[in-house]
Amino acid sequence: MAQSHTVTTPGARVVLFSGGRGSSMLSRQLLRDPRIQLTLAINGYDDGKSTGEVRRFLGDALGPSDFRKNASRLALELGTSAPALIEVLDARLPDGLAQDLALATVRSKASAYPALAERVEAFAAELARTGRPFDFDDCSVGNLVFAGSFLLCGRRFNDAVDDYCRLVGLPVGIVENVTDGTNAHLVAIGADGTVLGSEEEIVGAAGQNRIEDIFLIDPPLAPGERQGLGGPDAARALFRGREVHPALNPRLVPKIAEADLIIYAPGTQHSSLFPSYLTPGLSDVIAKNLRAIKLLITNIQADAEIAGSTAVDIIERARFYLQEKGSRHTPTPCLITHYFVNDPGSAETGAPYVPLGQIETLEDPRLVRIANYEDGVTGRHDAGKILGPFISSLLHRHDPQRVAIFLHDGGSPNKLVQSIIEMIRGGMTDLPIEPAVFYEGAPLDDGFVSSLPFPLHALRADTSSVDAQFRAAVHEGRYDYVVLFESSGMYRGEDVAGLVSSLSTGRLDAVWGSRRLSVRDIEQSYQFRYRRKALLGWASYVGSHVLSLATLALFGRYISDTLSAVRAVRARDVIALDVPLTHTRVNEHLLSRLLRRKADILEIPVQFLPISPDLVKRTTVLEGVQALGALVAGRFTAPSDTTAAASEERRPSSVPTR
Repeated sequence: MAQSHTVTTPGARVVLFSGGRGSSMLSRQLLRDPRIQLTLAINGYDDGKSTGEVRRFLGDALGPSDFRKNASRLALELGTSAPALIEVLDARLPDGLAQDLALATVRSKASAYPALAERVEAFAAELARTGRPFDFDDCSVGNLVFAGSFLLCGRRFNDAVDDYCRLVGLPVGIVENVTDGTNAHLVAIGADGTVLGSEEEIVGAAGQNRIEDIFLIDPPLAPGERQGLGGPDAARALFRGREVHPALNPRLVPKIAEADLIIYAPGTQHSSLFPSYLTPGLSDVIAKNLRAIKLLITNIQADAEIAGSTAVDIIERARFYLQEKGSRHTPTPCLITHYFVNDPGSAETGAPYVPLGQIETLEDPRLVRIANYEDGVTGRHDAGKILGPFISSLLHRHDPQRVAIFLHDGGSPNKLVQSIIEMIRGGMTDLPIEPAVFYEGAPLDDGFVSSLPFPLHALRADTSSVDAQFRAAVHEGRYDYVVLFESSGMYRGEDVAGLVSSLSTGRLDAVWGSRRLSVRDIEQSYQFRYRRKALLGWASYVGSHVLSLATLALFGRYISDTLSAVRAVRARDVIALDVPLTHTRVNEHLLSRLLRRKADILEIPVQFLPISPDLVKRTTVLEGVQALGALVAGRFTAPSDTTAAASEERRPSSVPTR
């Protein structure tokens, strides 16, 4: 008997565009699975507090703060560094310390870690060499260590990022600067014409700013320049004259090009996220990766720089900057495939929620996902709710669906073998599935069985019922789908390949073979079966339509051939049935379960070869009435716990990845 092959599940490559803290819940969710290769893409335009002082002192460095915060968090989550080391790096000096005392305090904190001490000494040497003043008030020890890394790395900012990550045990590349490290300073113009001359002013909570546009400039605004600007037009002209366009980090290019999932995180949009999207060439690299899923997650609660903005406003501004301020015309789906918009419902909290805005103005509703994505009333996203379905789909995208095929009512070994040969000839073994065939009866010829490219199992009624044996095999084998195929000779085995070819994504709940969709076959069948019994043929014709109309009336879905004997259904639904799988009304029980929970069912045409009623069993008028009764009963019977669980379990894998 042929053996199935073990398939190794590949990982998922994720690039997360982040700020300092806005993506913490997302990154924590992504780091839970070692198969996920995460890259955090961050910019260095922060210039507040001690970060701004480090930048002023060094003169040609970006801000280390967001890199330091993310490195500390990742190191703790991954366990790559002792918490005590992170505590030292995240410690802040008290206000009012003189320079000598401040340096002594930093040296004391770093003394237990030689690598930290070396970088502190590099900073202290630069301080002594230049004689420039430095304000140590509320200064982060980690920022001073990063400054030492920058100096030891020959003033190459991206190398300093790698050096700092190594200090906390992180693999190089998990935290990447979006740019090549070129120095630039973030400024903005408010909607009311206010000039915001630094990143700190943009994010400042006191201003409640609506931002019209942002710019990256070098050198920064000098203190005296603000008074001489004269208004927003003069400021805009000055900013454009000093505008710099930092190159995209070359190490980030292949990571984006090969990513399976690209995430634009929530956070302080104008100060942390939108500036990253301004990087020349970034949108081109993102757009050319047509395989990746690209999620834009809007904020849950408002902050100073998006005061009065809606989720739709955030989406439109993100698109604006990803299009290099509207100068490019890349189709939006090449840049963003899904917008996540939080709808808080009746949640109550002290902080204002970001309103949805005019969702109907978004061009393509297929891109929009609206739900309550908040973790309780914390103001933070429930990362599992957002990312879980996509991650599950990506991690299992190459896992073949395991399909158990039950050939019933064969009647003879030759009919069984003919059905199996037709399945192979139909191309079933070329599909991304793992099939196994089960049948009732004695073992078939050893030579035939050994030549098969899939397992073949004989079910013998001398030990327990065939139905019980098959259900146990499906459960123990952890099959995803079950194909029920009547191999009496009226159906062609090639159609099994047609059914299972639609199962590869795992999205569908059932694929139903319909004789009625093969119009010529069904007409020939009626002519052959009822050529001398016109009245009985008419009753059969009307009865089949009555059953189809019953599914429409009872469940809101028309099933054209409720009596088909070629069906592929989720294994969980099959195992949950209360009747044997060869029962005359098994279809009605299956359809009731599926239609009651609005399952995804695809009907496809199948070929049908009429056989004389003397040789095979036909559905009688009484059985047709009983089938109708089973549908009615199924409509008003509460679903079992098993079926409900099956519905819930399948949701994560129902997200299409492409």
